[in-house]
Amino acid sequence: MPRQPVVHFRLKPKDSNGQSIVYLQFIYQGRRLFYSFGQSVRPEDWNEKKQRVKNKLATTADGKFALNDLLDNLERICLKTYTESLKDGIPEPEVLKEAMQAFINRNHTAKEEQASKPTLFSLAQRFINGEIKFRGKSKSVSSLKNYHAVTKHLREYQAYSKRVVDFDTINLDFFYSYVSFLEKKGLGVNTIAKDIAILKVFMGEAVDLGYTENMLFRHKKFSYNEEETEQIYLNEDELARIQQAEITNKKLDRVRDLFLVGAWTGLRYSDFSNIQPEHIVKMDNDYFIKMVTQKTKELVIIPCNPIVLEIFKKYETNANMLPRAMSNQKFNDYIKEVCALAGLTEKGRLAKTPELPLCDLVSSHTARRSFATNHYLQGFPPIDLMKITGHKTERSFLKYIRVSKLDTAKRLNEHIKLNWKNKLISQFQS
Repeated sequence: MPRQPVVHFRLKPKDSNGQSIVYLQFIYQGRRLFYSFGQSVRPEDWNEKKQRVKNKLATTADGKFALNDLLDNLERICLKTYTESLKDGIPEPEVLKEAMQAFINRNHTAKEEQASKPTLFSLAQRFINGEIKFRGKSKSVSSLKNYHAVTKHLREYQAYSKRVVDFDTINLDFFYSYVSFLEKKGLGVNTIAKDIAILKVFMGEAVDLGYTENMLFRHKKFSYNEEETEQIYLNEDELARIQQAEITNKKLDRVRDLFLVGAWTGLRYSDFSNIQPEHIVKMDNDYFIKMVTQKTKELVIIPCNPIVLEIFKKYETNANMLPRAMSNQKFNDYIKEVCALAGLTEKGRLAKTPELPLCDLVSSHTARRSFATNHYLQGFPPIDLMKITGHKTERSFLKYIRVSKLDTAKRLNEHIKLNWKNKLISQFQS
C-alpha cells in the first residue's frame, strides 16, 4: 500500500524586516502544491523539526487565531480533501488549495462579528499602540512597554489556566488566581503590583468607554501593595570625591563628567546624555538648560551649576559641549569603575545587601536621585524641585527621594543640639 503523502510547512527567505513567509508544501503522485496563506514568522522563532512556531501563544497576523492551530487545521484539511478526492481520481493542486482557502475565508467570516466586539485584549492593544492617551498627551515609551508586558502576562495566564480573560471575568477569584500565577513565574513584588495597577487602568478605561459595567476590580481587596525598594544617593562630599578623582582613562573620564552633569541637573540619563546646543540658553547673564524631557514630554528649565559650566568648557569643541554618550547599560558598568577609583567602597549602605560596596550600587539614575535628595535635605522647597524633576505630586516626589533613617536621625540630632544651644544661650543672657 503506497505511503500517505506528507504535508510540510516551509519558510521562504527573510525579507528586509527579518520576516519569512510560511507556506504549505504537499507533493503527491507527481503533483506539487505550494500554498502561501499570508502568515510570516521570524526564522529564529520557527521550530524546523516540528515545522511549527516555537511560541504556542503566537497568533496570526490579525491576532484572531493561534498560528499553530491554523497550521494544524490547514494540514488536516489538505489531507482530508486529498483522501476524499481520490475516489474521483488524483486531485489537482488547485482543488486542495481551494478547500484550504475556503476554510480560511469561512473561519474569518465566523469570527468577524465576535472580532468587532471590544475585548480586554483588543483594548490593551489600543494602549500598546499609543492610541489611548491621558488628556490628549501621549504615553511614554516605557509605559507602552509596560502595557505590552502586562498583556503578555494575561495571555500566558489565559493559556495556563484555561480561563477566559475578558472584561466580565475580572473579579476577586480571578485576582487571587492571577497573582498566584505571577508569583509562580518568579516576578518580584513591585512588578506584580505594577501589573495589577495597569490591569486596573485597562478596566477603568473599559468602564469609561461603556464596554463593561463590571466594577469588581475596584474592590479594596483587588490590590497588591508595592514594597519600598532600597536605593542609594550620593551626598555632595561623595560627588566631590568623584569630581576630584584621578582618572587617566579617557572613557571613564567622560563617564565621570556625564554623571556629574546628571547629578547637578536632575535630568534622566536619556535627557542629559542627549543635550544639544539649542538646549543651552543664556538668560540674564546666566546659563540654563531648557529642554522637553523624553519620558514625560515636560518642559524643564534648569540652572547650570558651576560644575556643569566647567564641564561645558572642558568639551567646548564638541557641538553640545558634552562628552560623547554611550548606551545606558555600558554607562552603568563604567560608572561603577569610576566610583571605585574615587574611593567610594564603603559597605553597609543597603540593609538587604550590606556586603556590597557603595561603588557597585551606583547607576545612571543615582545621579538624578542624588540631585533631588541633596537639594531636599538643604531645605529647597519640594514644590519647586518637582518643577525640575517633573514629578506631578509631592507624594510621588517624597517617595522618590532617598533620605535614609540614618540621615533623618542625623538631622534630628542637629536639631536637638541647636535647640539646646539656644536654650543655654537664652539662660546665660537672662
